[in-house]
Amino acid sequence: MKKYLVFFALIIFLSTPLAGTAEQTAASQSAPPAAVSTFAQDDTLFVVNKEVRLTSEYIPQDLVTPRVPTRKKSLQDSIQLRGDAAMQLEAMFLAADIEAGHTLYAVSGYRSYGIQQINFNNKVDESGSRDRAMRTVAPAGASEHQLGLAMDIQSKNFLNLNQGFGETQEGIWLMENSPRFGFILRYKKEWSDITGFSYEPWHFRYVGVAHAKAIQALDIPLETYTAYLAALPAYAIEGGSDVLLAGLVKDLMVGNQQQLGILMSKTGGEEGALRGATKKYLPDNTTYEQALWAVYPTPRPTSAPRLDDDEEVSLFQIGG
Repeated sequence: MKKYLVFFALIIFLSTPLAGTAEQTAASQSAPPAAVSTFAQDDTLFVVNKEVRLTSEYIPQDLVTPRVPTRKKSLQDSIQLRGDAAMQLEAMFLAADIEAGHTLYAVSGYRSYGIQQINFNNKVDESGSRDRAMRTVAPAGASEHQLGLAMDIQSKNFLNLNQGFGETQEGIWLMENSPRFGFILRYKKEWSDITGFSYEPWHFRYVGVAHAKAIQALDIPLETYTAYLAALPAYAIEGGSDVLLAGLVKDLMVGNQQQLGILMSKTGGEEGALRGATKKYLPDNTTYEQALWAVYPTPRPTSAPRLDDDEEVSLFQIGG
């Protein structure tokens, strides 16, 4: 009950403009998970945890097999993710190899409700206690793997799924670089009271590049991020850059709603409002377009072909 009351207080806090303090920021970072997720089940920002669970019927409709290395060849056809997540996982594994010489292995992606139930029951039998089992294994319906957006990762040099992976060069590379590809380290040590899970440096969750980079900049768990994101209009959540999203959430965490007002008013239309709200947060020498292209890579407009208006002169016409 106390958790739900605190979250309710957070919503009231968002609706009241206040002068921000460091104490308020620290308090808001420890906000509990929402009792009801802000986003739909098929949204990449949907929060799944021990309080917000999926039903046994939920199966993602766009599961594919990413073309990435696995420790065992027998696993290559059984590991699946949703389409966008799979494509970005492939890019991330390739970058790890090219940029740092790291060979990463995909271990476990999508898991059905039934498989998760078997895994949890096995952990209960092993630990001798349901409570002890829940510290490390999610019960059925509470696992992000059922969303098809989470991947457990190990490396050629570290073939165990334990906390030691976070100290390896591969684990450190992933923590620093995974947001470039839309993934976040979901369960940090500092967040266990909020996420409900112990530190898992091998578990990465896909949320999209803009949101992953914003979460990395803010250094807050997905529960806290989405709770504040709920105050934003949908068009900003779907089309805002990481610069805008991180700036807005950071301001909201201290009660500053000025830029949010610009988005709500839609001054200059949605595009104009996004530009206006982003301006405050842009780093020096960075344009709105540059911030946007960095997280939503789309074909950049090219200049028109150069036309030479000079009159052509044949070599045979040149006298002398």
